[in-house]
Amino acid sequence: MSRACVTLVTALVGIAALTACSASSDKPAPGSGTTQNDDKPPSAPVPKPIRKDLTQAQITQALLGDGETLPGWSLHGDKSVTEGQYCNGTQDADSAPAGWVRGGDSSYEYNGSTNNMAFIDICLFKSADDAHRQYTTWKGTETSKQQNPKRPVGDENTLVINPGLSDDSVDGYVRSGKVNIRVRIEGGTAGDPSGAQAMLAATLKRLQQLQDGKSATVTTPENRPRPGSKRSARPWA
Repeated sequence: MSRACVTLVTALVGIAALTACSASSDKPAPGSGTTQNDDKPPSAPVPKPIRKDLTQAQITQALLGDGETLPGWSLHGDKSVTEGQYCNGTQDADSAPAGWVRGGDSSYEYNGSTNNMAFIDICLFKSADDAHRQYTTWKGTETSKQQNPKRPVGDENTLVINPGLSDDSVDGYVRSGKVNIRVRIEGGTAGDPSGAQAMLAATLKRLQQLQDGKSATVTTPENRPRPGSKRSARPWA
């Protein structure tokens, strides 16, 4: 082969090598973040069930305060430490349920009047099994009056419309890990239980914030239906 031919072959080989390197450099490196999926927003973190042994102070902080619950509602008295029998889920109970650890409760009045009242109870148990057992007792057996919230809350959730012989009332129940939450609103809520659902969601999110070592800052208005959704004419819906 002549010297000219050798030179030409060498040049062609060099050009091919440069072209291959250029094509290779155009491909994103693994994990470089330049794939098509980068245009998609990151998935929201999955809320964690309550597994920590929250302190009494944390449970009290999780209870909604003035300006944190539904419009027009304010604390009726002070937030309270719950005695064990009130987490039992049965009327006239005189002892704490199995596995009960601690709890807290609060009540609310509407526009300074006790004609309409709302209540929140938080009960912490030793295990998720203990909480599940009491959640089942809490929600009762009136399956014809039970419905699922429009937005799932916690591990288990139920709304009971007009439980027992009551009128215009809603009971909401949520279990998350080893914590049970109960919300009751009395007075014109049976037609639209979204207020009870919003209070349940806000209370659980506050517990989750505290479990993560943060302050409880979530409020009920943040969990109300979005504008344009169907709402009741009731002032708290």
